[in-house]
Amino acid sequence: MNTASEVAVDRQESVVSPAEEEQSIPKRFADIAAYHTNRIAVSANRTEWTYAELDQRSNALAGQILERAGANSEPVALLMEHGAGLIAAILAVLKTGKIYVSLDPSDSIERLAAMLADSRAKLLIADQANVGLAGSLAAGQLSILPVVDDFTAPSAHTSFPEVSPKAGAWLMYTSGSTGTPKGVWQNHRGVMHHANVYSELIQLTPEDRLSLLTSCSLAASATSLFAALLNGATLCPFHVRSQGAQRLTIWLRERGITIYHSVPTVFRQLTRAAGDNGVFANLRLIRLGGEPVLRGDVEVFRQRCPDDCRLMNALSSTETGLICAAMIDKQTVLPNGRVPVGRAVRDVDVFLANEHGQPIENGCDGRIVVRSAYLRQGYWLRPDATAEKFQIDRRAPTTRIFITNDLGRFLPDGNLVYFGRADRVVKIRGLRADLSAIEAALRATDLFEETAVTALEDVSNGWRLVAFVVPRPQTDCSSHACRQALQQLLPLPSRLVVLEELPRLANGKIDHVYLSKKAAETLATQAKRPSDTVDALELQLVHIWEKVLAVEAVATTDDFFALGGDSLAAVTMLAAIEKFCGVDLPASSLLEAPTVQKLADLIRSGGSGETDLRLIALRLRGNKPPLYCVPWPGGDALEFRILARYLTGDQPVFAFQPRRLDGRSPYPRSVEEMAKSYVDALRVHQPRGPYYLCGASFGGVVAFEIARRLVAEGEEVRFLGLFDSYAAEYPKHRKSLVLRKRLKLTLLRFFPHARYITFSLAWLKSGLKEQMKRWLVRRMIALDELMKFRALRCPSNLRILYIREVCFAARRRYKLMPFSGRIDLFRAEHQAPSDLFEEDPLLGWSGMAAGGIEVHQLPGDHHMLLGEPVIAAVVAAQLGACLEQASAKWR
Repeated sequence: MNTASEVAVDRQESVVSPAEEEQSIPKRFADIAAYHTNRIAVSANRTEWTYAELDQRSNALAGQILERAGANSEPVALLMEHGAGLIAAILAVLKTGKIYVSLDPSDSIERLAAMLADSRAKLLIADQANVGLAGSLAAGQLSILPVVDDFTAPSAHTSFPEVSPKAGAWLMYTSGSTGTPKGVWQNHRGVMHHANVYSELIQLTPEDRLSLLTSCSLAASATSLFAALLNGATLCPFHVRSQGAQRLTIWLRERGITIYHSVPTVFRQLTRAAGDNGVFANLRLIRLGGEPVLRGDVEVFRQRCPDDCRLMNALSSTETGLICAAMIDKQTVLPNGRVPVGRAVRDVDVFLANEHGQPIENGCDGRIVVRSAYLRQGYWLRPDATAEKFQIDRRAPTTRIFITNDLGRFLPDGNLVYFGRADRVVKIRGLRADLSAIEAALRATDLFEETAVTALEDVSNGWRLVAFVVPRPQTDCSSHACRQALQQLLPLPSRLVVLEELPRLANGKIDHVYLSKKAAETLATQAKRPSDTVDALELQLVHIWEKVLAVEAVATTDDFFALGGDSLAAVTMLAAIEKFCGVDLPASSLLEAPTVQKLADLIRSGGSGETDLRLIALRLRGNKPPLYCVPWPGGDALEFRILARYLTGDQPVFAFQPRRLDGRSPYPRSVEEMAKSYVDALRVHQPRGPYYLCGASFGGVVAFEIARRLVAEGEEVRFLGLFDSYAAEYPKHRKSLVLRKRLKLTLLRFFPHARYITFSLAWLKSGLKEQMKRWLVRRMIALDELMKFRALRCPSNLRILYIREVCFAARRRYKLMPFSGRIDLFRAEHQAPSDLFEEDPLLGWSGMAAGGIEVHQLPGDHHMLLGEPVIAAVVAAQLGACLEQASAKWR
């Protein structure tokens, strides 16, 4: 069993002589090609070239480059697909003594244009697939050299200039994941050195087949590319961005890859997509880097890979190359906490410094500083930036020092632990927030496939966190469950944004610049204009909001929902207002009064005044006919607010506000009466069809009756969506009903007076207190005059029970009649065992829609469909597709 110190990679003496390291790349490649003439050099898609063929094709293109651009040392841009042709073009540019600048065609045209302009290249080489794009980028300002697929175009040049080891080899740009991309260049000597160091670490042989997943426009590609071609191994390019992880699993097996290299995010996508262990059967080394490796990644490696396979956790950067490496096998014992990146590789020294550049003691967190004679040459055409970041070591003039933007800590055994970038650690209300740790905690909930957390600085409230997540399919991924899982982690993200996939850069890393812009848009509504409280009421409301929302310094103009409030927080907050202020407000009050200032004015006026039925606008934008939502009578229009927020398209959304118990007018007792009142309000707002309707729970039954009445009146109902709504008539001959009936008869035999109370299994479970409440409520229903005088004084829980019992009675009396249209039934995946329709996929609606019923399975349970942001986003996606389909049928 290895100890923790064995995680490090011991320094080795170079097996390559100093004279050989002082070669140029073309000179070394010529020797390799002569020795391994018939060995496969590049295997990509349907193309396989031997070293002799690769040498021949690169020579042909090198001659054409010299004919076009002469023998001057200058950048040459390459706009080619990620394949064998690109590898030949790279070698061709190097043979002419020029510097190659690879452009990834899948990058945005803005990034490509910026890189091309910054490099000041005068020649752009493009393959047949990208000649059109090359013409757009060149815009007549530089020469374009199109190449054919087989690279056999004749050239008059058969000899090439002698290339100095100190000549420039490549110019690559940083990924731009956290800022503006910067050009970094390296010479032949540096490339040769890093290729040799990497070859020693992984014990590379000509029998190996190396994956090249990283775009050749990024510095991480150079390690695998030149390590393979300068040692007689086979290089296998594959473009993950265009072909995807599923195809990658097949490709790895078909190509017999032995050395795999990617960022951890791509490795996680691969392991999720892999169907069997055959994907990893040929691997002897997995190299991960560019992002922190998680312990879960190590566990996957140990479970899925062969016993003789090793995991290499490496730390590198565009400006430094390979810094540290740790070799982990099946027996390696890892220290607690993060997975270490090992010790410094050959000819590299690593130490830590504080924010002022002063060295710090081991055991403390600090910025990672690299000292080496083989750092990159600097920033392209930026001497000032180069002099600032690449500092000369006074003790050794040939050695330079580079202070990275990465954080780390040395363990007692000498291994380095990598924490990520310094700009990914912020302080929020005095708490140290490590964005990488929050991402890992989110992933640990098993609710999300991918996560990314972004921090934005708000001038009024300090740092705010926004979490972008990709939920797992068919998973209960409610925000409540997420917060329960993260309850020990502070601070929590103030926003949870659901995406279908995270934006990525060419190297597979997450595009944090794009996410920062999206986070800024998300929080744009949170711009504050702090205002002092004017009286004790506003001060009390501010304190309530601060406690419920767990935020500081709430201004009276702050929006409740912009501060992170949801329907659950709204109920808690309104309950606190009822307790401390003695005023009972419906949840819909927040739609009209979402700030402390407006809510205080509402309370001063004596209540919300929302006693009359009316429509609440949840979203006004859009040119399509509106979608009308029906909550259950005891609910609020607020129930649909989250759904409306996530719903895409240009369709306005309105919700009916159910009538309240005001003691001044009788409460509707039947489904028909409820539907009629909604139809009257609907006719005022939209006199003619087409109509789009939906309803939740018992509100779905009311929406069904509304649709039936509109059709009977000659109107067109294009869409009717029911969210986990149970049909009005209960199925007969069910064991549960028989059991309840037998129990009732038994109880009545021993307790004759019990005939005045309707017993059920639920009553027995809820206890005597609940029985008394229900008895009181039913007596109140029977005595309308009592309700007229005392409804406003009843506790809120009794009012809810009153409405619920009215709905149950109305549904029992309601006679279902078939609807001539179609029903889209959104059914919760998890049905309570006591639900009468738990085994019926149509929830009792069978035969009630002449146009058919389509069932849409959704994650979560009955109470989560509209209230939890993550699930509501899934519901909104399916609802949007159904609305679009309904609209398309009538175009």
